[in-house]
Amino acid sequence: MNIEATLFDANGANKDIGIEKISLESIKEKQLLWVRIVGRKREAIEEISRKLGLENAPIDSILNVRERPKVDIFENYYRFFINSIRLDEKDRERSVPIDFLVGKNYVITISDEKLEVFECFLEREKGEQQIGELDAENFVAALLDLHIVCYFRVLEDIEEEVDRFDDKILKTEMEDEVFLKEMVRLRNRVSRLRRWFMPHRDVFYALSRADFQQISASDSAEQFSRLNSHFENAVDAIESSRETVLSLFELYATKSAQKMNYFIQRLTFLTLIFGGLGVVAGVLGMNYEVDYLFKSHYGFWMTVSGMVLISIGLTVLARYKRWI
Repeated sequence: MNIEATLFDANGANKDIGIEKISLESIKEKQLLWVRIVGRKREAIEEISRKLGLENAPIDSILNVRERPKVDIFENYYRFFINSIRLDEKDRERSVPIDFLVGKNYVITISDEKLEVFECFLEREKGEQQIGELDAENFVAALLDLHIVCYFRVLEDIEEEVDRFDDKILKTEMEDEVFLKEMVRLRNRVSRLRRWFMPHRDVFYALSRADFQQISASDSAEQFSRLNSHFENAVDAIESSRETVLSLFELYATKSAQKMNYFIQRLTFLTLIFGGLGVVAGVLGMNYEVDYLFKSHYGFWMTVSGMVLISIGLTVLARYKRWI
């Protein structure tokens, strides 16, 4: 378990503060407190909730990471839950549950592990005094926007892999079993991304509704409206990526049909050659004699040579016509 807290101050330097200095009374105007709890420990959540005056904090719901993303509204704060995403060391998607507890001038985030996107945000905004002028709702909107960006980054990784697989289909021969295995893997990646992201619609719609007083009463309503549009753009991008993956099957089917067509052309050409040679052999096998051919010492070799010349001639013609 790890608890970190950063106090953003519009009138002074931003600073990290210890747990013992966290209190609702210590947060002044034009200040914003961000508490990050890493590790879902009941004792830590209860302690921070007590220091910031969160009555009836939904501890059990926070500890249940399998619930659907949703928003809960309380008297002086609100809580919502999301599933962020990141790539592990093997470039596999991992769901990262995050709880938000938001009140006047403070935001509490609870996650199972340190989040790179939060660390990058802190590093980027280090020394930025304007954050202290933001209210909690605008600050939450900024964090949720980063949450959507995480999905876009994973989506970019999937699209790059689709492009590489696309080139592989066109440039190399591939067994059906290998193709189907890779196709299923890519489709599962997109489906997993869609399954994790789509339930967030409840959260984004709830936060952008006009009857959500904490937001409608602040100047962040427009920010959440844009955030909602950003969410819909991400949904469209995921759906588009899903169609792109499915289009790989059409590409593979087209290439397979082309290979089959080329095979049929070769087979037809071989049939033409052997059919022509069969005609020659049939004519020479008729029940009559030609002295200069059938009684010649070179008749057999003359026939074989003629057949070879016919085969060569047909092959040259086929190559010229691009039949083979």
